[in-house]
Amino acid sequence: MKLIFGENTKQYLIGGCLIIASAVFLLLVIKYVPLDPTKVEVEPFEEKIHYEVDQSTNSVKENSEEQTKTTDKLLVVNEPTFDVINVDEEGQLIIAGRAGKNQLVQIFNGDQLLGEVTTNQYGEFVFMPDEKLLPGAYDLSLVSDGLKSIDSVSIIVPENNSAIASVNKANDVIVTVNNSDGTIKKVLQGASNTSEANNLSFDSLSYSDKGSLNLSGKAKPGSKVDIYIGKKLVGTAYADADGYWNITLDQPVNPGDYILRFDEIQNGNVIASLETPIRQIDLSKVEVSENMILVQPGNSLWRISRRFYGEGIMYTLIFKANQNQIDNPDLIFPGQIFEIPNSN
Repeated sequence: MKLIFGENTKQYLIGGCLIIASAVFLLLVIKYVPLDPTKVEVEPFEEKIHYEVDQSTNSVKENSEEQTKTTDKLLVVNEPTFDVINVDEEGQLIIAGRAGKNQLVQIFNGDQLLGEVTTNQYGEFVFMPDEKLLPGAYDLSLVSDGLKSIDSVSIIVPENNSAIASVNKANDVIVTVNNSDGTIKKVLQGASNTSEANNLSFDSLSYSDKGSLNLSGKAKPGSKVDIYIGKKLVGTAYADADGYWNITLDQPVNPGDYILRFDEIQNGNVIASLETPIRQIDLSKVEVSENMILVQPGNSLWRISRRFYGEGIMYTLIFKANQNQIDNPDLIFPGQIFEIPNSN
């Protein structure tokens, strides 16, 4: 060593050791001491995401689904319905009703298309044909989106020649709404037996497919109407919000002459009463044809003659064709079925 470093060998050795120690210290500092003393070393970890369920959000979603279901139900198209039917003195027909929104509604007379109309955004429509109704019988129904109306409407327009035009008024036009089985549901226009002070009326009579009597009329909305044959209670009806009541008796009535009584009841008290004779015929002996008519409340041979022939004086034709049923031409009964002969 002395030969290499000379006289200062000891100093060189001490200096070299110091340099080596400094180098080692510097390496240790660089490896284990961060350059930024404020930096916190974070050990790596696997991040896991956790979702909390917000109950209010879930409730909103459920409510939205319920509203969607409700909306879907509202979008379901029901069969078209008649709301208003009227025929004026000149034979002008007006029909108002409902169907699906913005749907085409077809109005049929039997199998013949009478006209078409489109509903508005609320599903409502009003139809008024260009041509006035000619004398005759009409059987109206509605078809929309492949669905046919459950109820039908029957209209009888009497003859209206110039000789009797001044006396042939709208009340001679008969308009009835019929159930699906053909029985009369309510009379919208036509003659009736009415207690005007109390609005109680017996407007129509028809037979069900089982031969039972179907009766209808008007009373104060919400009223109870008890129906009696003689002194026997045979049925109870209730007037709807528009004042119409309708009932089909449970059992057919035996052939014969009877007195029908109608008692209008409110709060347990009879506020009006109406009686009318009827004649129940033996339906098994009747051969129904197009030239037959079922006598309705308020009918007379004069009125029937004016409806079919245009002149009341021709009632004698009906009387002669049905003498086996008519004892007095001034006295006919609801429930009778008459043949209407040709006037030729």
